[in-house]
Amino acid sequence: MLKSAPILDMATADAGYALRQLRENDVNTFLYVSETLLKYINNIIQHPRDTKYRSVRLGNKVFQKKVLPVLGGIECLFAIGFEENDEWLTLPSRKTLIGLHYMQKELASERLKLISTQVCMLTTAQTSEQGFHQRMRSSADHVYHYEDPLLQQKARNVIPLQELNSKAASRLSTLDQEETDENLLDVRDFLLLELLKWFKLRFFKWTDSPRCDTCGGTTRSNGMVEPTAEDRRWEAGRVELYSCTQCNRNVRFPRYNHPGKLLDTRTGRCGEWANCFTLCCRAVGFEARHVVDWTDHVWTEVYSKSQERWFHCDPCENICDRPLLYEHGWAKKLSYVIGFSHEEVVDVTWRYTANPQDTISRRTECREDWLMDLIGRLNKETTSFIRKNQRFRGEDTKGTSGISVREEDSGRRRPRQTIGVPWMEIKSKRNHHNRNSALLCNLQIYKFEPTTEEVNSKLFHLKYCCASDKYTRISNRNEVKEDWESWINRQSNLFRKEEFDWKMVYLAREEGSREASVSWKFDCSQTDVKVNDVTVTAVSSTFQSGNIVWSLTDGERSVRLSGGSNSETFTDFRGSATLELTAELSGGEGDVAWQHTQLFRMSTDQLDTFPFEWRITLL
Repeated sequence: MLKSAPILDMATADAGYALRQLRENDVNTFLYVSETLLKYINNIIQHPRDTKYRSVRLGNKVFQKKVLPVLGGIECLFAIGFEENDEWLTLPSRKTLIGLHYMQKELASERLKLISTQVCMLTTAQTSEQGFHQRMRSSADHVYHYEDPLLQQKARNVIPLQELNSKAASRLSTLDQEETDENLLDVRDFLLLELLKWFKLRFFKWTDSPRCDTCGGTTRSNGMVEPTAEDRRWEAGRVELYSCTQCNRNVRFPRYNHPGKLLDTRTGRCGEWANCFTLCCRAVGFEARHVVDWTDHVWTEVYSKSQERWFHCDPCENICDRPLLYEHGWAKKLSYVIGFSHEEVVDVTWRYTANPQDTISRRTECREDWLMDLIGRLNKETTSFIRKNQRFRGEDTKGTSGISVREEDSGRRRPRQTIGVPWMEIKSKRNHHNRNSALLCNLQIYKFEPTTEEVNSKLFHLKYCCASDKYTRISNRNEVKEDWESWINRQSNLFRKEEFDWKMVYLAREEGSREASVSWKFDCSQTDVKVNDVTVTAVSSTFQSGNIVWSLTDGERSVRLSGGSNSETFTDFRGSATLELTAELSGGEGDVAWQHTQLFRMSTDQLDTFPFEWRITLL
């Protein structure tokens, strides 16, 4: 015993070092190489005097595939006494089997531990996957509501389609598309934008807590109550209970999931908004799908025939084609984003992330191959509902590595692209499409020309309320115009932001943008009057290193405004025929830099307050 101790120590030391190297491989690699090593070792232990088991040919295909390229593989053989002999590895008969027994024990023990862990993880995954499957099944079944002809007709009855088509045609006519090499936009693209605006500004309403049915007072949450039979009829599986802060009466708020009922209630949170908006899209003939983000948000995707790709549409935000809004602007840690329609189920996660590897690391609720198989099975079930002559616009959801990013420059099927270098090309294509998105969202050319009444009164007077999102042209018989974009001259990277939790609203840079601008233009060159003086109130707020520059120019002269709450009057432009008022936003800190520059910030309850006012007296 005393003489063998040093030998045992040396054997275990060498084997221990080799095993540590072997354990640095991933679990699956360790399992298959250790299985091969154990076969070599067991054969020798069982047949200690048979020389054929003591030799491994270096050219053997199994050895070359499973042992030679793996870290620690050949080191384990050397540790137990194998020696290199021309084209063979051999274990000389003089070598003791102490190292083999030690290696056999350690490999078998480690394999048992890893396999037990995998079995446990598989059981846990299967439990998680049951819930995942139920959610996928529920969403896949739900979208058939959108194909109900009666529901579609009900939606068309409330959508002012003729008005929206007219606005879309007018907006298209003002757009100069000759300077771009993109596919030309068509009137249906602008109809989608008008539908988004109408839905957000005039049709649907956000509800955090409902008003009291009796006195109209505010309410506070009192938890949940069981849904009634009538609630369940309209697919309200949850009912929130509130109590009035004034009369103390209870107020129920069923979370309806039936889009037909939502056409009547016209209120809710993001779930209700996207649900009802997707029905409206289908009702006016758009190909649309309901998109579910597993981190608790939903929206709609609409297919643009002119661009041959899907547009991201968030009705809660009145935003079109800004897929990185959630990751960059909201700092969401996305995992699964799945699109559902009556034609297909699609994993669209990769459109909404610029960090695919981080996203992959958070996809732990199910196995990727299981998800791909489930999506395949759900899609097979929908084939009977697809017209034979209709093009299938699915995105591949897997590649050679199990995860892929979709090419977004077309709705047609493309060769699969795994994450890696191709992602940069896809990202470049995404930026290419964002240029067209700028055409969709950033060009809104309008200029104020004095009416006969304004010429006679020698006055142009305009106000804007961000809370109601309405302009009032006081000098033209109090003409009212909805939507902050409707009377601007130009804008870039700006949107109207509502903070539902803080009940504040303002214009801000789009999430992720470094700069933004907006301008209003007055032009009296076609009349006999000229500018006398100008008074401007333009409330703006900056935080951290955010910067807002207000300026007023007639093309030759220019002045800067303070951007404060006080009115400023200028006589510099006496005799001018045109004036342009511009705000430029930049700066800020970190991922929320866009939020550090805000125009017209105000409470959503201040419906009679006007943070923007422009008054021009005329000569």
